Amino acid sequence: MSDLRSRVATELIWAPSVVLPIVAGASAWLMSWAAGGVNSLTLAGLVGVLGGVGWFATRVIFFSDDIAAKIAREQAEKAIAAEEATLDDLQLRLRADRDFRTKDYLTLLRTCRRDFEEFAKKPGIAFQSQEILSKVRELFWSAKDQLERSLKMIALADRLTGEQKKQVLDQREQVLEEVRLSIEHMQSAVKHYQTIIAREQQSDLSSLRDELDESLRVAKRTEERMREIEGTIDYDAYLKQ
Repeated sequence: MSDLRSRVATELIWAPSVVLPIVAGASAWLMSWAAGGVNSLTLAGLVGVLGGVGWFATRVIFFSDDIAAKIAREQAEKAIAAEEATLDDLQLRLRADRDFRTKDYLTLLRTCRRDFEEFAKKPGIAFQSQEILSKVRELFWSAKDQLERSLKMIALADRLTGEQKKQVLDQREQVLEEVRLSIEHMQSAVKHYQTIIAREQQSDLSSLRDELDESLRVAKRTEERMREIEGTIDYDAYLKQ
């Protein structure tokens, strides 16, 4: 938020339509002073400085909200572009695991999130959709992290043999099953929410929130369990060997 306010202030103060008249006016004053006082230059300087200051005040009063909205959109677009670049990179890296499921899972996750985000933008429901959208996004990123973890596991399994290799591969299957369930929960939540909106059954929103909360709790428990398992095997040390 502080960054947004700072950018809005910069946009207001350093806009060419504000700066140029003030600079021109100040320059006219300097030339008038150097020439011993020329009324026309003094007047031009006054007009320029007052004009720039007046336009700045006008922008603050009437255009601050528009400028803030424009900057917020630009920041959101940059954040989305960065997220998509991260996901594209993961999609490429998943090719190395020789498992078609992981690439398909990521595609499904991205499609489900995108569909819900588009639906949530519809006029009249954008505000009330924010809580559900936040939970869907949280579930999405949790599943994405699990796919990242599966990559680390397959890389480690390739370096192991025997029982250790089997143990890591079994753990990876647990991770992928959790991702599959997360996708199912997301798809179900999206359809459920669309049905609620269509029927205007606001009372059903609480049950949907409970469903998503339970899905997030399961995902977090799985993540905590996998962290505990990873603590028994130094993944990074194995991978650096």
